[in-house]
Amino acid sequence: MKAFLSSISRNKRFVVAELFLVYFAHGLGSIMLGSVLPDLRAAYGLDYQLGGTLISSQSVGYLGIGLLSGILAVKWGLKRAYLILYYLFAVGFVMLLTGGSPLWLLAAMFLTGISKGGITDYNNRVMSEYANGSATPLNMLHAAFAFGACVAPLAVLACQKLGGENGWRLALEIAVVLLTFGLVFGLFMKMDEEKPAESTQKSATDYGFFRERLFWLTTALCFFYEAVEASMMGWLTTFYIDSGVLAAGAAQIVTSLLWISLLVGRFSCSVIAARFRPWQMITVMCFGIAAFLVLLVLGTSLPVLIVATIGLGLCMSGMYGTTVSNAGDLFSRYPASMGIYVTLNGLGAAAAPAAIGVAANHGGIRIGFALLLIAAAMLVVSALCNMRYLKKR
Repeated sequence: MKAFLSSISRNKRFVVAELFLVYFAHGLGSIMLGSVLPDLRAAYGLDYQLGGTLISSQSVGYLGIGLLSGILAVKWGLKRAYLILYYLFAVGFVMLLTGGSPLWLLAAMFLTGISKGGITDYNNRVMSEYANGSATPLNMLHAAFAFGACVAPLAVLACQKLGGENGWRLALEIAVVLLTFGLVFGLFMKMDEEKPAESTQKSATDYGFFRERLFWLTTALCFFYEAVEASMMGWLTTFYIDSGVLAAGAAQIVTSLLWISLLVGRFSCSVIAARFRPWQMITVMCFGIAAFLVLLVLGTSLPVLIVATIGLGLCMSGMYGTTVSNAGDLFSRYPASMGIYVTLNGLGAAAAPAAIGVAANHGGIRIGFALLLIAAAMLVVSALCNMRYLKKR
């Protein structure tokens, strides 16, 4: 990472600092939503199905912006589009704090999803361009998200102790302050300073990536991974509490173990990426995700849940960054491909949490979570197909 930073200009290093800060704030905010979901449901009288629909509403916003993020960057300029879409996350949080009607809450979560989708597109596109195809800077960038996610459950737990029934409100208010700081910091960066080459501008409307088998393999991997990740983000704390295994405080702590493991794993992946090819890492991680999800769904004791949580965190840690690297220079050759990629992956993230909510309403939260085993099985199949294709190449 040190060599990477020394290889780019001072202005680009400032942009990289903003990318890391924004991902940290998004990691904190995203996991905080899952951590406060039980309290938010209680405060506004929401059932499992509506709770799942809220999570999916965020994912719908996430996938919808993928088709527009490239256009907005052209019309508004990359820096302006980046900062506006980023701050919609804070706007959504303020809406969650100020009203409890279902439509209002759905709109709030939709805005946070737009923000997540736009920032995922821009952050990965910019860092991938700066890193010139290397997986290490991308994994380190996603480690910033994991670091924010580690802090979120502990921050919620502290706020619950300080604020009692209104502790979840205090947590969201703190997140709004952090998100605002990221906005102010970003005002001073020069993201639009360097203009793209003419050849890059021409390729902005080139959709030749649809004919690339590697694009579809990479998309399939991330589609099923995002289904698992979105569900874990939104439902994990609720799963721990409502399955009857953990009390509320313990559930927040164990949830933080997932993201501590993700953080450790992402640092490890940044080192491992120098020794192994992306398809090799992806295959191992997908099998691990499937195995530990089975353990999580079937586990009924604290030690088993802890092992499953840590194992899932380690196996999930490098999936997104390594999956982007799996496509090689495809995203650089086809600028429009990243937005489509984010959109297609968002379909998995949109469908899974809502499906869990519907199933949980009928059979309980453990039955709902069992649906993730389908996504895990498809993740393994996708990894094997990807391995076979790239080994032939």
